[in-house]
Amino acid sequence: MRTTRAAAALALPALVLPLTVAAPAAGADPVPGGPWVCENQPINLGGLTSNAELAATLDKLAEHHPDTVEVTEIGRSVEGRPLESVTVGDGPRTLLILTQVHGDEPLGTEAVLDLLRRAAGNSPAAEALRDGVTLVAVPRINPDGWERYQDRDFADGLDPRRNSNDIDLNRTFGPTDIDLSLAPEAVAVQSLVEEVDPDLVLDFHHQVSYTAEGSDDLVTMSTMWGTHPDVAPAVADDARRAVTVIGDSLAGNGHATVTLYPRSDTATTARNGLSLDGYPTVLVEQRGQQDVGQKGHGALVREALVSMQAVAESLADGSFDAVDPTAADLLPERGDRVRGTC
Repeated sequence: MRTTRAAAALALPALVLPLTVAAPAAGADPVPGGPWVCENQPINLGGLTSNAELAATLDKLAEHHPDTVEVTEIGRSVEGRPLESVTVGDGPRTLLILTQVHGDEPLGTEAVLDLLRRAAGNSPAAEALRDGVTLVAVPRINPDGWERYQDRDFADGLDPRRNSNDIDLNRTFGPTDIDLSLAPEAVAVQSLVEEVDPDLVLDFHHQVSYTAEGSDDLVTMSTMWGTHPDVAPAVADDARRAVTVIGDSLAGNGHATVTLYPRSDTATTARNGLSLDGYPTVLVEQRGQQDVGQKGHGALVREALVSMQAVAESLADGSFDAVDPTAADLLPERGDRVRGTC
């Protein structure tokens, strides 16, 4: 049975934050643009939100501004953990943000929690955002995988990217042959998509380290719209507008390097599958904590937050519709993979 709770958030400081990345530790000098997780160095997940902390956070948020935000249980994971969506605002445009479909990709979760807090605040800017856009988020699609990733012995068990039935949830969209009874997390998300009928979907992931093509700059984010040949041009164009907004929002910061993600026609990813269903969807792949470790968490979370908020604000104030979708093509291509050494 679906349960619903009202929730709201505490006001946070203004969004103008430097995306500074901490320098590597002494003696660790792989390539410019660190930090890096060195060989055999454990990945420190301290400061990231556990499943228990996520539930407690939403419970605590429910005690504030109960008329502002709605938290809804949309399903359960294979192991029975709740899957929740959070809705802020009631504007005419709907933005859906999906995070952590892979259990070992947690930074989008931290960013979207920050965005929800800000959007539910009492400032005039937050009120304007809520009036212009309905913001819907699923802060953690794969809680079972995240639970395994936090376990130091995860490498000896099931891949934390996958759900507890060994399904890659990002291959369950579009015309998939996967038995969806093995992927209740995907069923919950797809049911939510049909229910809220979003104007735009942002799907946050992590990738490893790359340079931008023709440059030594280390990529912090790569983005791409639905590129399957059967995606309707108008659907692709709205996603390309979002890619442009994201690129522009981060262009003035010297610590963010945004590129295009390599195109592919795989129909079962959220990017292509949801686009084929008529929902403009943008894949956002950030450099992940697997390479940067705890030293890079803050900068990457802020980068994700800036991009999310920029898209939400452009939808809310109507500027989104004036964005030239072809400007997305001006972003550089992603280049070669970089492997850090210490």
